[in-house]
Amino acid sequence: MADASWVSLVEHLVWPVAVIVLVLVLRRQIGKFLVAVGGRITHVSVMSVTVELAAATETRPPWQGLSERDARGLVPAQDISDSYFDTLRQALLAPGHADFFVVDLKSDGRHEWLSSRLYLFTYVLSRMKGVRVVVFTATRGDVARSFLGVAEPDCLMRALATTEPWLRGARLYTEAMQVGYLPQPTADGAANVAAPSEDTQPPVPGDIEEWWQETRANLLNPDPLNVPRQFLECIQSIQPVGAASPGPGWLELPSTADPNKTWEHASWITATDLIDGVLSHAVQPGQYVTDDRSWLPQQRVRAVAQSQGNFVALLGPNRRFERLIDRPALLEAAGAVTIDST
Repeated sequence: MADASWVSLVEHLVWPVAVIVLVLVLRRQIGKFLVAVGGRITHVSVMSVTVELAAATETRPPWQGLSERDARGLVPAQDISDSYFDTLRQALLAPGHADFFVVDLKSDGRHEWLSSRLYLFTYVLSRMKGVRVVVFTATRGDVARSFLGVAEPDCLMRALATTEPWLRGARLYTEAMQVGYLPQPTADGAANVAAPSEDTQPPVPGDIEEWWQETRANLLNPDPLNVPRQFLECIQSIQPVGAASPGPGWLELPSTADPNKTWEHASWITATDLIDGVLSHAVQPGQYVTDDRSWLPQQRVRAVAQSQGNFVALLGPNRRFERLIDRPALLEAAGAVTIDST
């Protein structure tokens, strides 16, 4: 009996001692792992060997300014960088990064996002906040933020510029303005660069990515809304009294006290554009997992890991978008911690 008690005691001590030895031996590797993914993984359970989901971070810019102006809609270029949008200005200047922002198209028949604003703020947020994906939602029946799909910023901008090339022209002109190369914009937003004379030395353009890096670090102290203003100046046109309207593809801004009309070269984005329109090749509707509240954590991890794409939307009942999962971060964690396969 004494021998049996001794054996039982040893068996109970072996596992805790083995765990302590393992932690001591692998303490450096474990430390590196936690530093690498500690900001992205919400929970790590060593004893049950499960990894909770790596949730992506969202930025929610305050699009609406004073006097019910909305930066996503028809607003004159000069108003964008005015005091109307101070809250948006401060949000862009605030330190920190984010992985995604949501483009909510609301309900059918409601105009929420202009193509020009989608292009512009996808560009600005990807540079200022490090946004790597755009999530599209809409209202379907009584369900708000119903998931439509996700898109990478560069793919989204390229798709928009394919149909509306003046958007890319306006961006290139605006970038040239930031780095000290000053072409003259044309009516369609393209850059019209005059050749330098023999008596003048052409300016040496800077690097736009370096400019954005310095802007993010607040080394330049610029107004982040100068870029949107300059961009919109390229695609907006003032129609003098008596002049002909610009024609198809232009939207008239709300009337003001100025007798001259202002037009913008843009269109309204609809859910149809994502399904079989201009954005159908850029927006991925299948990168999601419908969450099951009865799942164990490792089952949820497995479902996301087996999905496609870098980012996977986690949906609640009725396809309501709840959160976005950084799948590469999840797979990195899964490679470092064995996920229970049962």
